Amino acid sequence: MNYGFVRLDAHMADDLSVVNSARVSFAQSSDEIDTAGIGLINFLMRERHGTPFEHNSFRFHVKCPLFVAREWFRHRIGSFNEFSARYSEVPAEFYVPKQEHVRTQAGKPGAYSFLPMDERTSIEVEGALEDVNNYCYEAYIALIDMGVAKELARAVLPVSMYTQFYWTVNARSLM
Repeated sequence: MNYGFVRLDAHMADDLSVVNSARVSFAQSSDEIDTAGIGLINFLMRERHGTPFEHNSFRFHVKCPLFVAREWFRHRIGSFNEFSARYSEVPAEFYVPKQEHVRTQAGKPGAYSFLPMDERTSIEVEGALEDVNNYCYEAYIALIDMGVAKELARAVLPVSMYTQFYWTVNARSLM
C-alpha cells in the first residue's frame, strides 16, 4: 500500500513579492502587480536572476519511505522537521512496490536504465519485502514490549518504513 503524499501546507509567496524584491535595488516598490511587473518576472527568469525569488517560501508536509527522505535531505535545500521515532511509536507502514514497478538496473552507475522484471520474479520480490518488513516490525514491537527505549528499538526497522516531515523551501531553491 502507498501511504505517501506531498501537500502544500502553507506559503508566503506571490508575484508582487518577487517584483518588489527586485525593484528594491532601485529604491522602488509597487502595491499591485501590473504588466511591467509580469515583464520583470519574465526577465528575471530568462536571465536567471534568482535572488528575488528567495523571498517567497513554501512549506510542504511530506510522507514517504525513509530511503526516499534520506535522498531528499542529503541535497540540503530548505529546512526539515521530521517525525521522531525516539519519542513516538512508529506505525506499521511500509513501502512495497507494485509488481509492475519491480525492475532491474542495467548499465554503469550514473549511466544506467531500469528494465522491468518478469512476473515471477516480481511476485517473489514483493513477498520477500513484505516478509522482511513484517519480521522487522514484529521485532520492533517485541523490543518495545520488553521495555526497550523507542530510540534503540527503532534500530531494527527497515528503510522501507514511512516517515513524515515538514519541508520549508524558498521559490528559487524549489525551482
